[in-house]
Amino acid sequence: MVRSGLLAFSAVLALVAGARAADLTSASAPAIYAAPPAFSWTGFYLGATAGGAFGGQTLSGPYGGLSANPAGFAGGGEAGFNYQFPASSVVLGGETDFQGSTLRADYGSLATPAGVLTGSSQLDWWGSARARLGLSFGNVLPFVTGGFAYGDTHNQIALGPDSFSTGGVHTGWTAGAGVEYALTRNLTAKAEYLYTDLGTAATQLGGDGAEHTHAAFHAVRAGLNWKFDWNGAPVPINSKY
Repeated sequence: MVRSGLLAFSAVLALVAGARAADLTSASAPAIYAAPPAFSWTGFYLGATAGGAFGGQTLSGPYGGLSANPAGFAGGGEAGFNYQFPASSVVLGGETDFQGSTLRADYGSLATPAGVLTGSSQLDWWGSARARLGLSFGNVLPFVTGGFAYGDTHNQIALGPDSFSTGGVHTGWTAGAGVEYALTRNLTAKAEYLYTDLGTAATQLGGDGAEHTHAAFHAVRAGLNWKFDWNGAPVPINSKY
């Protein structure tokens, strides 16, 4: 009888101890986080760029032509969206940017029967709305880009004692290429080249015809973008063991 009681007491004690140990293990086990998803370029981003602009601009009209090779600073902001196709390295996106500029062309002087002809052109700001197509190599994204461009240009022409000017927003196109590198899941850096053509503007010279200025330039710039994480943070998984 005593022996049976001891056996029963031992069995109950073993059950209680096992349950207590299970409770302690469950309470003290840290949360296990799922591995973060593989890096993806998908998402919206905002950023800033800075660099230089340069190019060959021309002045032409009834008295002949002049040319200039201006150079200046360009810098501003940008915003865009990338979409990386599932199980693919192809990245398709769109980007818009706005840049302040110090680009100025001085064409020199040209002797004409109506007097000395001089001229200058200035680009105060420019922007674009472009498509982007890239090929992802993990956190490295080489890409090509192109689309619509616009800019505020001002032209000043002097012919003898008379001065003439024209200015305003002109539109055209832009195209280029670059490479972007993901420093973290959210911060990316890029280097980019763009060629922009804003077309030709005419400045009337009274009764002496018109001088035409062609605004086209190259831009080389670097930038930093903040990408809003499309995949979100890793989700915790509480251990049941």
